[in-house]
Amino acid sequence: MNALRGPGVQPDAPALGAVPGTGTDTEARAAQPPRRPAFAFSVRAKGLVVFGTLITYAVIIALFAFHQKNLLQRDFDEIQQSLEVDAMLKQADTAAFHAVMAVFANVDSPDREAGMQRILMHYQMVRTMQAQLKERMPGFDISLTGVNAALAEADKDPSRAAMTQLIVELVKTKNEFTALADRSQIARQRMSERYRLQTDSVAMTTLMMGMMGLALLGAISGLFFKRLTEDLRTLQTRALEIVNGYRGEPIPIKRHDEVGQLMTAVNSMATILDKREKELIVERQKYFHQEKMAAIGALAAGVAHEIGNPIAAIAGIAQDMAERRTEGLGACNSEHCRPCRPDLIQLQTERLAAITREISEFASPQPAEPQLLDLNAQLRSTASLIRYDKRLRRVELRLDLDHYLPAIYGVADQVTQVIMNLLINAMDALDPVMDRPPTIVITTKPDGERVCMTVEDNGPGMEKEVLERVFEAFFTTKPAGKGTGLGLSLCYSIMQKHGGSIDIDSVPGKGTRVLVYFPINETA
Repeated sequence: MNALRGPGVQPDAPALGAVPGTGTDTEARAAQPPRRPAFAFSVRAKGLVVFGTLITYAVIIALFAFHQKNLLQRDFDEIQQSLEVDAMLKQADTAAFHAVMAVFANVDSPDREAGMQRILMHYQMVRTMQAQLKERMPGFDISLTGVNAALAEADKDPSRAAMTQLIVELVKTKNEFTALADRSQIARQRMSERYRLQTDSVAMTTLMMGMMGLALLGAISGLFFKRLTEDLRTLQTRALEIVNGYRGEPIPIKRHDEVGQLMTAVNSMATILDKREKELIVERQKYFHQEKMAAIGALAAGVAHEIGNPIAAIAGIAQDMAERRTEGLGACNSEHCRPCRPDLIQLQTERLAAITREISEFASPQPAEPQLLDLNAQLRSTASLIRYDKRLRRVELRLDLDHYLPAIYGVADQVTQVIMNLLINAMDALDPVMDRPPTIVITTKPDGERVCMTVEDNGPGMEKEVLERVFEAFFTTKPAGKGTGLGLSLCYSIMQKHGGSIDIDSVPGKGTRVLVYFPINETA
């Protein structure tokens, strides 16, 4: 057998008692998008702000790096100039050395004029370098006055004494160039060390600013997406709760972006669904009453037939008694005298009382709140009344009830509605059966924490395609005018509300078995 469980039909489908036009204004309001507050800040705007902040921070870092690069370029140019000055000082020092050596070479030279020419040539290089250094080095204080005076003296009188004085002045000038070159080299080393430290500082500062920016961006993004994820998870949870019937407190709105609008829409949806479900409950109660009245109407012919028999018997007895009195026959003392037997009248009145009691119990209002119920008593009461239906005259209805069945938790009127719908479906299914005695068997038994009620018939059964759609609202295989297609859909909805379930097994040509599971403990 193919079991069918949990069909894709929503238990609260609008087909079950919905009235066209109900809640139109509410639904129209629901269709309108939630109004955005005046201070709303969309997710896109937040993203643009973060992006703009990131660009601004990157520009700040770029400006800082550009400024530091200019400072480093200036220090680098100073180091470059210092190298050039060192090279010139070394050239000046070398030229002074060559001039001293020329003087030494020409002290005792027989051709003093040629010797002075060589000395002037080397000294001219010293003067050239001194002039260039004076231009390149602010505060340059090496003077050639002494050398010029000694050279002029030696040129007038190239004696040994004059030459010696020239050597002394040239050596002193050379020493000044050497000392200045040493000081320049030390200064350049300091500038190089400062340049290296400044480079490291700029690199470390830029790196730290970049890392801080990334860390700040990561923290902001993490907090943003964490809150976004939490809010979306809250929305997902609430949406699932609404699908499962939650209609409690709305979600607190703490955002003013698209997610906040979505929360507002979900809250509005829950409110509208709550109102709509209340309207459906009212309409469903009306439908329950209509179904019950329709069932009573279907039973009216059978009940009239049952009531007619005892009434006819009582009327016959009363007529006999009246005729005997008219004819003056007097009272009859024989127990075989039919008009004189009050026990027959009592028997027929008891039959009438039983029929009226069953109808009264069935039609009397039941509590609308869930309570502990005796399922067997519900079955006996419903079965005893439905026996008056003319469709059951040729059907054998058997009750196989567990006498130790625990009480179930449910609404009596709705449980009766489920039983009646299942019995009516079974009777309609047995209507075309002619090759075997049509039979309906109702059984009850405990099933763990549930109670199982089975309604089984030996009718024609259902094909797989029909079986897959039996719980759909307005789906029916009955001829026009004999069914609305709401019976099984209503049964499924009632069992879902009771926290139970309903399954159907059916084999074409052999029959159908409906298994209904009621909870023992309160679940609704």
